[in-house]
Amino acid sequence: MVRIMSESLIRRSVNTPKEIRALSLAFAIKGLYKSSQLNNWSYQKIAMLFHIGRTTAKERIQTLERMGLIKRIDNHLLFLSLKEINHGVKNITIQNYSNIDITNLKEVERFLRLQGTFIKQSQIDYAVNVKNDIINPTDLHTFKKAKRLDNKLNDWGGQLDSGQSISTVMKSCGLGRNKSVELLQWAEHMELVKKEKRFHVLSKQVPLKECIYDSKTRKTMFSHKGRVYSCQATILHFYNLSFN
Repeated sequence: MVRIMSESLIRRSVNTPKEIRALSLAFAIKGLYKSSQLNNWSYQKIAMLFHIGRTTAKERIQTLERMGLIKRIDNHLLFLSLKEINHGVKNITIQNYSNIDITNLKEVERFLRLQGTFIKQSQIDYAVNVKNDIINPTDLHTFKKAKRLDNKLNDWGGQLDSGQSISTVMKSCGLGRNKSVELLQWAEHMELVKKEKRFHVLSKQVPLKECIYDSKTRKTMFSHKGRVYSCQATILHFYNLSFN
């Protein structure tokens, strides 16, 4: 069972269709076989195992070779670690995928794309915690540590909010808007994510005739029972973070 993966490997792959599909195959193999090795393998055997075409299986194996994730040893195919040990590389503990059919590579791809969003949420939570420790430190040591860490967050906008807009989700999972929405719906159904939707009541606003999107604030506004609401970024709560 795969428990830890390279953060950079996931982030790179979700933005390259061939790589994320190939990575799905490697992930499934390592999840199914404790040795991470296929003996007396063939493209046809892989195709039958995962219900894909032989040509598709061949393309994914070749992509994995280019990614440096497999090694051919005589008539055996060894799937290498999905962790990285190079200096500065960060590995993450992924969500528990025991409820997912890993022989279904489309499901595996969805799961891996979701891990890209999980990584982004972890980064957001980390940055928000650092900012909070600067504004409301519990003691001097906490404040000094937060100030040191804050220097590494040069690309952070400084907003103390743990929410993710749909555009952020799109970037982190490598999908378009509609597909990103479908991914989160699937994740909720699989009990991997719970969405916390938030709205803010706008005062002194004339009720809107229809739902509108404000490009300046990047927020959607709508009317309900005479009041105008502004949609805030959804907070994503990720579950199944441990393995039994």
